[in-house]
Amino acid sequence: MTPHPINITPKQLYFAHKQNYVLPTKQHCLRVKKVINMNGPLVIYIKGKDEETRDNTDVDLEFRQESNFFYLTGVDEPGYQVVFDLESERVYLITPSVPENDVFWKGPSHDTAELMELYNVDEIVQQEDLPRLFHTLAPKSTLVLDDQQAKHLKSIMPLLNVDTQLLTPAIHESRLIKFSWEIETIRQVMYASSQSHIALMQQFKSGMTEAHLAALFRWTCASHQIYSQAYLPIVASGPRAATLHYSRNNQKIPTEPHSLVLVDAGGEKSCYGSDITRTFPARGFFSEEAKTIYNIVLRMQKVSLDIYFASCIFIVEANTYIVETVLSNLMPGVFWADMQTLAMEVLCDELIRIGILIGDQEELIQRGVPSAFYYHGLGHSLGLDVHDVGGKDRCPADQEDSDNPTATEFLADRPLEENMVLTVEPGLYFNDAMLNIWTQFPGYQHYFDLGVVDKYRGVGGVRIEDTVVITKDGYENLTFAPKEIHEIEELMNVK
Repeated sequence: MTPHPINITPKQLYFAHKQNYVLPTKQHCLRVKKVINMNGPLVIYIKGKDEETRDNTDVDLEFRQESNFFYLTGVDEPGYQVVFDLESERVYLITPSVPENDVFWKGPSHDTAELMELYNVDEIVQQEDLPRLFHTLAPKSTLVLDDQQAKHLKSIMPLLNVDTQLLTPAIHESRLIKFSWEIETIRQVMYASSQSHIALMQQFKSGMTEAHLAALFRWTCASHQIYSQAYLPIVASGPRAATLHYSRNNQKIPTEPHSLVLVDAGGEKSCYGSDITRTFPARGFFSEEAKTIYNIVLRMQKVSLDIYFASCIFIVEANTYIVETVLSNLMPGVFWADMQTLAMEVLCDELIRIGILIGDQEELIQRGVPSAFYYHGLGHSLGLDVHDVGGKDRCPADQEDSDNPTATEFLADRPLEENMVLTVEPGLYFNDAMLNIWTQFPGYQHYFDLGVVDKYRGVGGVRIEDTVVITKDGYENLTFAPKEIHEIEELMNVK
């Protein structure tokens, strides 16, 4: 869709009568209250993050607020706490006690009037007055995130009744659906991040290193007033493109005929992130083998984004697949698991077509064979964390990864809803370690033509990732960095 190079802030949209910019975070508090759905004198308590220093030094580490605390307050400064009284619906911001000598090093802290102008809260309370506040509110129970926060609060007020079970799932559920001002913030970050991916393609030259591209991405984000990264940029070139979370970024980019550069990176503003992956050719033009693999992934993504099938018929014609039956577009009501199944079916059909896999599609998928080349989910929620909370359920017992006791399934048995923000990121990888596991496992060798695998192995890996928001009638793609082969090649070769 059309880019949104705008600089509208939530306060201008929702709090135009005030001078400063304030995020309307009280909406979040009220949504969490609705999800908890309990009567009586209850309060929520969250302690924000403190400043941290590098080991055995006085060198500050870059500060990033605890996401759930930011969700309820919009405060991206260290040392603060929040109390939300569910009965009165009042938000109390607890300010840290700052020693007088620290003013020389850190500068003066905000006074009460400034804090009321900056944040969407009802009252400012000094840290030393926190026990008095709890005595006044006299809650039947205080809801906290976890045992660590409970221990901190009990160290101050030992007699409080503290609950660690209700708050976290309520916040996770609340964060899954975004308010319009949150989507607008993400849209701004997506604009800057898209521009940064474009800059990498435009300015890429032979001889560059992965570190150079990572630095250029950060610099371009900063030039668009996005000064933080949602995660460590991944700049994976050549065979490293088959490593999902490669972030060393310390190699010279190879110039073999099939070599690609996979860049998975996104900026962050006010803790709201972005997530984009683009893959482009190190020589400026895709080899025929790289084109083949790239187009498979692009087809997986387009089908996932644009088409939801109850059933579909693929016909081979001039080495392309023609979709015969289209029932509806991606929109509220579609099930995420069906989209993942569809992407895997497209991948399997394509790998059979080019000769990498041998056999019947249904049997190959039933035995999990395409997972040798595509071994992650189709996407995830995005918001205050790049892999945002919400919509995650424990995998069924027969599907759990025994090596990962925290394995979850995204949007299991739950349809997409309006104002969910999601990534769609299929991939295809030639990871030697993964391929060795599958091709050497007894009873699986006959599914692979290793000669054809070797023909494409030099491509390394391809991932194409967009971030979208589900709308009333479909979806809006917030990503506009080019992804068609001809667009990428034209961008890289404009003189």
